[in-house]
Amino acid sequence: MNNLPDVSNITAWQASSGWFYITMYKVKGDSSSLMPRKLPPQVIDFQIIESDESIQLGIRIKQPIENHDFLLVKNSNTLVASLHYSTEYLAQLDTVKKMNLGQQNKEMPQEIRNWLYITGTGLTVAGLLLDSDDRMNSQTQSGLGVLITTILLDLIW
Repeated sequence: MNNLPDVSNITAWQASSGWFYITMYKVKGDSSSLMPRKLPPQVIDFQIIESDESIQLGIRIKQPIENHDFLLVKNSNTLVASLHYSTEYLAQLDTVKKMNLGQQNKEMPQEIRNWLYITGTGLTVAGLLLDSDDRMNSQTQSGLGVLITTILLDLIW
């Protein structure tokens, strides 16, 4: 564009025909440089409508735009328009469905499970190997306690 408009001079709206329009008032520009070389797969058609007081960009898309934001980049006379689809549409996309966002990991992390089993086994074996007349000393009891607790957590988690 030759110049950047104030943000208050930029409007956008969604037509029922599937076209989304961005209108920039008090702007002049070279329509050939505004025309994209290649359209993304979600865009069916693109048009530029010039008048004496504005430039309007028409984007015909497969799904309606629910929200939009504009960012002016002053050093390059560029307008960045972020167009947002509805969350219902995004939730139906194959890439989002493959994420399994509704399923949380409900099991104990493998590293913690392994550490608890090794610690419990180590304490139990060390307690049994001690030169003591009492085979159920505190070390053996602690080791068995850790093992039983880990098994129960494994079953619950």
